[in-house]
Amino acid sequence: MWSDRAKDVMRKAAIRADLITESDHPNRLMLVSEPEAAALYCERECKRYDLLNHERFMICDAGGGTVDLIVYEITISSEGRRLSEVTKGHGASCGSMFIDLNLKNLLIKKFGIQAAKLPKNIIPSLVETFAYQVKPQFDGIEDQHLALPRSDCFDDLDDPKAIGIDGMYICLKASELKEMVFEPAVKKVLTLIQEQLDSAKLCQAIFMVGGFGASNYLLKRVKQEFGGVVRTISAPHKPEMAVVCGAVYAGLNSKTVAARIARRCYGVGTSMPFEAGIDPVHLKVERIDGIWCKNRFSTFVRKGQKIDVDECVSDNFSVTKLAENETFSYSFNIYSIDGEPRRYVTDTGVSKQGGFSVPSPFKPSDPIGHKIDVDVNMYFGLIEIIAEGIIQGKKYYTTLQFN
Repeated sequence: MWSDRAKDVMRKAAIRADLITESDHPNRLMLVSEPEAAALYCERECKRYDLLNHERFMICDAGGGTVDLIVYEITISSEGRRLSEVTKGHGASCGSMFIDLNLKNLLIKKFGIQAAKLPKNIIPSLVETFAYQVKPQFDGIEDQHLALPRSDCFDDLDDPKAIGIDGMYICLKASELKEMVFEPAVKKVLTLIQEQLDSAKLCQAIFMVGGFGASNYLLKRVKQEFGGVVRTISAPHKPEMAVVCGAVYAGLNSKTVAARIARRCYGVGTSMPFEAGIDPVHLKVERIDGIWCKNRFSTFVRKGQKIDVDECVSDNFSVTKLAENETFSYSFNIYSIDGEPRRYVTDTGVSKQGGFSVPSPFKPSDPIGHKIDVDVNMYFGLIEIIAEGIIQGKKYYTTLQFN
């Protein structure tokens, strides 16, 4: 769920915090998604789980707010283990905070009309106790007893036993915790896992990480649902630390992930030969070097395409001298769309994501109509997308902006 825009916001925040400067090379700040960091952590667990060359594992990063999933394939060579994205990953808002919300609603229901008479801190205090003491270890079998906060308000209840209060504890039945508290969130997680399995086709392991990923009940339900089709379903040691530790591993070895899946379709705005009957007249431009259609979308990579981390996607363009004593710059703008490529950058759904300018490369002695090549390179395999233009040996680059 970490979008390109979110990554751009993170980089801008780092600049405003003076961690880096706007003129620094993009590689000075390395961004890594939480599922990828978790994958790097779990990759070190692969030997323990007997995951072999070309086998696949899913990361289910279940945190407080969101649950994010992605599938990786292991490649073992003389250079060591490498990971490649198999699916583009997806997620939803169904983390453990929704279990806390469900418990709050259950408690309000149990107290009934008397809930409005309780001090405001009572139910939040019970939810907090549940979150730390019950939620991680709940197995769906044992009833749970929450210690009540010290308060005289419980003495004024009409029928404490009907609520489940016995002395200084309130009893929560395992059945009601499963049905009303855990299952609404767990079922959404199971659906997300099934969608990833459908996309990946084959998957030998599922690793549960994150704070919610440490839940015994969630792990139990995932095993019940998918144990027949996935060989290994487990939570690694300290699953709540997987992302933090994995981010360190990413910094120590940025080459572990060998390939990623493009989240969007990307291209460059350019001019192409005008096609009568297809291109609209208002985009027609007549120049000394021909008749052109402006605002065309030149595709570099399609959504869902697998891109190696070291891979540079390139295309060759040219700029033409149209007048004597040119002093203006040439702009190359990068566009994207969440779907199939469009014909024009002005089409619905196409968004400008950034660009770079190159100064006029022409000499006064160059004749009008003289062309100079410009190589445009894009690096999609990184966490962020970097574009660069090379003209007469000089490089101009940008990290794409997502507004």
